[in-house]
Amino acid sequence: MPNSFSRKPQEFRICIFIAHCVYWLRMNGTTGNLVHTWNFRIGAMAPFYKNGFYGLQFYSAVMLAIKPLILLEWIHIFGSAGRRFTWICYILGTINVLTYFIAITVDSSACKPREAWWDITIQGHCINTRNLPIATGTINAVVDVFILLLPQGIIWRLHMSRDKKIGVALVFAVGLLSCGAALARMSLGYIYSDSEDVAYFFSQAGLFCVVEMTAAIIVFSAPTIPKPLGNFAKQATSSIGRLLRSFSGGSTYRTGAADTKANAYVHIDEHGNAVPLAKLRSGKSGESAKSGQTGQKRAESIETTADSVV
Repeated sequence: MPNSFSRKPQEFRICIFIAHCVYWLRMNGTTGNLVHTWNFRIGAMAPFYKNGFYGLQFYSAVMLAIKPLILLEWIHIFGSAGRRFTWICYILGTINVLTYFIAITVDSSACKPREAWWDITIQGHCINTRNLPIATGTINAVVDVFILLLPQGIIWRLHMSRDKKIGVALVFAVGLLSCGAALARMSLGYIYSDSEDVAYFFSQAGLFCVVEMTAAIIVFSAPTIPKPLGNFAKQATSSIGRLLRSFSGGSTYRTGAADTKANAYVHIDEHGNAVPLAKLRSGKSGESAKSGQTGQKRAESIETTADSVV
């Protein structure tokens, strides 16, 4: 995917994600996390809810942007899936944008003045937004499930080995974490709407928001991860294999990389696999022919030994 499409939006979303984390940490720094409402002091409630308010807006901004971009990435990767797949992605992206745009607008304008949202000592007027987390949480969870399931059928129809299909599916299935967090946040929305212990469930929802955003960023970045991680995994596997052989007596093995150059290297361990060496002579032109014949025999011997090793 071109850098102009993914790199700058990714950096922008990460900045918003960091801003959310800052406000979430500041919220926890006021009274701690998962504290019941009846254990709050009146003076501590305003800073807690103020940081929570801004953290919630940054969360909504991240989710508004990242899910449509994930769906556009699906269209880019699975472009041959057909028009139905493309239109499903467009519809889900539009629903997501509208949902979070409405959520940000309603939350930001719920109280007049705005400070009354987090400070109960300020005289003002606020509309009832307790059912808003139920609506946004439900739509959010449904969109997450669709994003997770959309590419799975295509992946399993690809002409690849079963192991590779499982590997690719697992990369995309990082979205399971996001789906789990979204479902948990949805259930908290229902509990929150009927509970008097608002602070406790509000901070609980903040935890799942961080998990969901982190998983969404990983899912969006997943298509660029396999290649460098694959090279790293091959190197790590090779190193571990050599280490294990050194403990087990130097048993030999053949890797995928060795398949193309089976005769290029000879593995020599401490127990044998001797390679015959020829004596080198110099100074007489008449010896060059014999040296060439000896070198040819030595090469044939190395080739035979390499075949027996691998």
